[in-house]
Amino acid sequence: MPRHPDRQLERLAQPVAAQLLAASGTAVVAVGSVEQHGGHLPLGTDAFAAQSIAERVAFRLDTVVAPLGPVGVAPYHLPWPGSLSLSPSTLTAILVDVCAALAQAGVSRIVLVNWHEGNSPTLRLAAAEAQQRHGLRILIAETHVITHSLYPDEMEFTHAGSMETAAVLAYEPGLVQLDRAIESSDLASGETAHELFRQRDVYPVLQDFHDIAPTGWYGRPERAEAGRAEEIAEAVADHVVRRVKEIWAQLAGRDGPVPPGQVPPGRDGLSEAAAAARR
Repeated sequence: MPRHPDRQLERLAQPVAAQLLAASGTAVVAVGSVEQHGGHLPLGTDAFAAQSIAERVAFRLDTVVAPLGPVGVAPYHLPWPGSLSLSPSTLTAILVDVCAALAQAGVSRIVLVNWHEGNSPTLRLAAAEAQQRHGLRILIAETHVITHSLYPDEMEFTHAGSMETAAVLAYEPGLVQLDRAIESSDLASGETAHELFRQRDVYPVLQDFHDIAPTGWYGRPERAEAGRAEEIAEAVADHVVRRVKEIWAQLAGRDGPVPPGQVPPGRDGLSEAAAAARR
């Protein structure tokens, strides 16, 4: 199943969008980043990856993807010209305002589809504020984490490696240009350095991505393949929707009625496409 650009809110006529939002009570919001990914991937890799998964999730939930803008919180990539970054307060303000408009349209549930580690701390705080101010239930899907977790050997958790190359292939294959790749930083050194900043107990705060990859990227993008990338994107979307419905069901007593078509906790809601991709 391909992407679903027809689920983008800005592409729809107002009456169509209003009907989808009101009928589902749900909106999907994609959150990514505009930052350097070497010479072989576009600056918008994270934004495109989030958008690709968000469209698939919105299709499955029969709703729309509301635009938030492509830029995220990525100050540590600014040493590479062309990279952009929002302050956490700016991203918070944008998200809270967009959520306010969605709530006014009849939305009570929002699924944030994120593909950028630098956004995660801000999204948690912003979602909490939006929930408190607008009476929403917001779930955050960390789709880069999900992709790696489902396929740890295949989808490496590097920067501009196989996982992110596959994500762009699933969005628009022509944006991947492996013949233009610049020198990669050492894979083992990059993984070791990145792991330090990903610790869950005690960890440093990243200031400059040169501390992880002196050339800006590391990984094995040549391992990604377009057909397989599509299968993986579908499986990730299936996983997100299954977990979203399970969580909605678990919270139903607090948030009101269970949405139509929810999956009871403990049941595997993966589609045949996802199951095939997992094999």
